[in-house]
Amino acid sequence: MLKRIIFAIGFFIAGSLTWAISPGGSKPDTHPAPVDFNREVRPILSEHCYTCHGPDENKRKAGLRLDVQADAVKELKSGNHALVSGNLTNSTLVERIVTTDEEEIMPPPKHNKPLKPEQIALLKRWVQEGAQWQKHWSFIPPERPQFPSVKNQKWPRNAIDHFTLARLEKENLKPNPEANKTTLIRRVTFDLTGLPPTIEEVDAFLADKSRNAYEKLVERLLASPHYGERMAQNWLDLARYADTSGYHFDGVRFMWLWRDWVIKSFNDNKPYDEFTVEQLAGDLLPNPTQSQRIATGFVRNNMTNDEGGADPDEYLNKYVVDRVNTVGAVWLGLTVGCTECHSHKYDPLTTKEFYQMYAFFHNVPEKGLDRIRTDNPPPRLPVPTSEQALQFVEADFRLKDAEKTLADRSNELGETQEKWELELNAKPHPNSNLQGLLATLSFDDSLNVTSASTSTSSKIVNAEKPEFLEGRIGKALKLDGKAYAEFESVAVLERTNTFSFAAWVKLDGDGAVLSKMEKGPGYRGFDLFFAEERFQIHLLNIWPTNALKVQTKEKFPKNQWQHVLVTYDGSSKAAGLKIYVNGRAKDFKTENDTLTNTISNTEPLRIGARSGESVIKGLVDDVRLYNRTLSAEDARALAFDGYLALVAKSRGNRSEDERKDLQNYYKENHAVDYLRSETALAEARKKKEAFYGKIPTTLIMEEMNPPRDTFVFVRGDFRTKGEKVSPGTPAILPPLPAGPTNRLALARWLVAKEHPLMARVTVNRYWSTFFGSGLVHTINDFGSQGEWPSHPDLLDWLAVQFRDGSVESKPKSGQSHSPAWDIKGLVRLIVTSATYRQSAAVTPEKLERDSYNRLFTRGPRVRLDAEFVRDNALAVSGLLNDQIGGPSVKPYQPPGIWDGTDAKYEQAKGDALYRRGMYVFWRRSAHYPSFATFDAPSREVCTFFRERTQTPLQSLVLMNDPAFVETARGLAARVMKEEPKDSDKRILRAFRHTLGRRPESGELTILKKTYEQQLANFRQDSKAANAFLKVGDSPLPEKTDPAELAAMTTVANVLLNLNEAITK
Repeated sequence: MLKRIIFAIGFFIAGSLTWAISPGGSKPDTHPAPVDFNREVRPILSEHCYTCHGPDENKRKAGLRLDVQADAVKELKSGNHALVSGNLTNSTLVERIVTTDEEEIMPPPKHNKPLKPEQIALLKRWVQEGAQWQKHWSFIPPERPQFPSVKNQKWPRNAIDHFTLARLEKENLKPNPEANKTTLIRRVTFDLTGLPPTIEEVDAFLADKSRNAYEKLVERLLASPHYGERMAQNWLDLARYADTSGYHFDGVRFMWLWRDWVIKSFNDNKPYDEFTVEQLAGDLLPNPTQSQRIATGFVRNNMTNDEGGADPDEYLNKYVVDRVNTVGAVWLGLTVGCTECHSHKYDPLTTKEFYQMYAFFHNVPEKGLDRIRTDNPPPRLPVPTSEQALQFVEADFRLKDAEKTLADRSNELGETQEKWELELNAKPHPNSNLQGLLATLSFDDSLNVTSASTSTSSKIVNAEKPEFLEGRIGKALKLDGKAYAEFESVAVLERTNTFSFAAWVKLDGDGAVLSKMEKGPGYRGFDLFFAEERFQIHLLNIWPTNALKVQTKEKFPKNQWQHVLVTYDGSSKAAGLKIYVNGRAKDFKTENDTLTNTISNTEPLRIGARSGESVIKGLVDDVRLYNRTLSAEDARALAFDGYLALVAKSRGNRSEDERKDLQNYYKENHAVDYLRSETALAEARKKKEAFYGKIPTTLIMEEMNPPRDTFVFVRGDFRTKGEKVSPGTPAILPPLPAGPTNRLALARWLVAKEHPLMARVTVNRYWSTFFGSGLVHTINDFGSQGEWPSHPDLLDWLAVQFRDGSVESKPKSGQSHSPAWDIKGLVRLIVTSATYRQSAAVTPEKLERDSYNRLFTRGPRVRLDAEFVRDNALAVSGLLNDQIGGPSVKPYQPPGIWDGTDAKYEQAKGDALYRRGMYVFWRRSAHYPSFATFDAPSREVCTFFRERTQTPLQSLVLMNDPAFVETARGLAARVMKEEPKDSDKRILRAFRHTLGRRPESGELTILKKTYEQQLANFRQDSKAANAFLKVGDSPLPEKTDPAELAAMTTVANVLLNLNEAITK
């Protein structure tokens, strides 16, 4: 340790001492007789033969299949047999592996996988012994094995230790002694909470001399709310949890409610079978709760795309493929993804079976391209807090009250409108013959023009003659989408002059209502345009560089009469325009406002088209042009003209459309109480919608009805459909339970007692959590290419124990009783074992014979995961905000990380900066840089194991990242507060906060000397001290000597950089 501190100070970077050890292995086993097919023969066949003679029918050569016994021993086309039990001479397989003929030898030389002499000898011995066959070990349901006998009866603390010790004794090795208590509390506290123990917790544990002191410690940690956080982190990797959708845009999504469900589930010790079923099919349970529906977010955690030009069917396929691969890895421990394009080359899994699994997840009502970048696409579930739920009820009550009030006012409309009509008919109406009229275009059976010009002419284009129908004021011009009218020399309108134009319209499509405009690309002139149920105004010199364009915000229904008036003040600005519809001014959006040159041209005034294009369909009536800016009062008068004729008609002679038009006009212009109630309703709706938008949502699963069809995609190409398939599971595994074949059936199939894989895969993953490697090293591959278990009987005992719960066991084993699928029970069993509690010290002999600790000759020694490296620093500094759950946060991050995206990184403020790593915003395309440096995955796909690299960059992060510089300052400030006067005591406290143990005398001497040197430097350079202390947002302690704080921060930085500080 002393050398490590010297090295850390000398370079001021952390942890160059590695714990990696050179490759080696235990003493080779002597093979018992008979040869074990699964352990010894199958791996050889899988590695050297299955590529051409395995499950993949498309790649199989000579009709020989060696992964199935019946096929391996049947007669070949040549009349020979590859395998003849007990007969080396007649077994073609033996003949082909021993021949020296390069044309005949197997495997062929071009494959570069020659058999070793010992492998050839083993295969020959196996055939000679009868070529006994076994089903692959992981496809056989586990049974509870008997405890092996051991010589050292005092060492085992529980069942686990009988199995590990028996293997050690077989290898003539001894386990390490138990680690000291400081090491133990630090190891188990990190393992169960992801946080370091406090000095007070260490001292209390050291002072507890009871026989069950460690067991009490474990129980306290299992009951900690931080246990759920620690266990959830591994699950987030498996579930590909992130705060963004991935792919090209990587937009924001909100899944933290699902993440919080996982944390709570671990803290509540939800049985693993329920944990599984709810995540895969909680929505299909009878009367599913909100919690069970939230749980299904596991399936929806896959990446989604919204890139323009992408094929939605391609990405919908990718989403389902990801779900199949994830379920295969998490619960089956099989590389099912290999069968997407072809049958598995090594395991008995077919392409058809892949798409049968695919069918379970192909029934979600989702889109291939969701086009949602800042929210959750459906299906999603709003999950209000209790306070929000009450507020929502109140908002809903106000909305319903406003709806009732409006309904009451509607019931009164008939009476009040009738009274208004009688009064209107009894008195003269306002005169709408307004001043400044340039031209009127009326369509009473002709293209009639009343114009200030003496020489006007008109014609219909694209039709023999114009057609007229009943209009708003007399007759209207019918436009069929082809024909339109032209009027020569009606008026000249210029951008520097004031003018107005108006018309009654009843439109049935997009296009120009009226225009005086040249052809493109310049389009000089003006028009009134209708597009997507909005009115647009163009005043153009050259489009789009010298142009003015506005568009109404409000939409207006088609096939309904509307009076449209446009006024212009000659300012050449969009602000100089006004648009009135039915006498009321309407808000508009300005899209171009760069007009500086003339709009004048010699084109005719066109009704129903631009210059031969954008022809509209509908009716146009009473077009008027004015040489002044009409007022709001003028707008009402013009619109009113169109309703006077309706008022004059008796009620019995009005059509249904006329009745509705008149009622709408009355409501909008004269029914004051109704309008007030309508406004109140709109406001109530707006408030409810705004409130609803604040309620957090989470992605969930739902089923489509009817379901989608599923086909085998030939060679994995989504464009090439093969055989239609129904939901199903691999034939090598037990059949589905009776009943509907849906996701719920799949989930229950996974947790069925007879399932051979799920319990094994799960306990192996938990073993890896605490020991750094699983009993099966290939955590995601329990197939033929996977590694043989280091302790097969221990794996099966743990699997059965986990699946079935405790049974009576030997009293000396110390086995506690636990129910089936008890995660805390499994964790407790592992961390209370003598195997786990060993010292991590390694001798030369053990380094040689058990290089990677596969025999568990020593305790685990593993670097902390990326998030826990940061959590540890925050905890010892006193800065940690230990709030459980909630939305993700954005702590310090180097500038520019998100520059290649459309998103902006908005750093958190206050306590949010100091939340645990699992709450840090997880962007798949650019995840938190210090986490990436310490090997955290992007979570684009299921991650079943994190690599642990050692790089200089990691040390630089610990030294220079603002988060770690600030935590060093926080630790310095903490110990200065705890020990106000004595710098030696401060260093001791900092050491113990960081490492738990007490320093050796040499270590303390070096740290003191470092402090004194740094203190002298900072006293000479106060600017450097102040600059150093300004890193981070946390406030500086009051009345503190900057030089002392900076010097102590340096010491704290050294301690936090030590390899021991980030290793459990």
